[in-house]
Amino acid sequence: MADVELGPGHTVSSHGAKLARFHLHDWAILLLLGGLEFLLYEIDPFHQFVGRETMTGLKYPLKRTTIPFWAVPIIAVLVPCLVFLAVYLRRRDVYDLHHAVLGILYSVLATGVVTDGLKDAVGRPRPDFF
Repeated sequence: MADVELGPGHTVSSHGAKLARFHLHDWAILLLLGGLEFLLYEIDPFHQFVGRETMTGLKYPLKRTTIPFWAVPIIAVLVPCLVFLAVYLRRRDVYDLHHAVLGILYSVLATGVVTDGLKDAVGRPRPDFF
């Protein structure tokens, strides 16, 4: 990034296209992570044998979730992106906005890939299985 000047005053219209082209490989890896996450979410997990010794740990009652499923992406991605956008509107630095959005998307997708990969590999039943 030697030919790119950093600092405030760089808007999406003035530096956005140049920044997106420069970080095209980052967005490609992000798309690859998204595809991998979708694939891991869709495949059947490993089915673990449940013996008599482990049944006692799988007989808990099903409890209501504290956070609804639809609210998780809003809390994890949308709210931070709105904060990033508010900071961008104040500082007018497209580099900060770009790297913040890229970072939050990387962290959410990398966490999803690791979590779903481990869930698929281990295949342990949920505590309310029986």
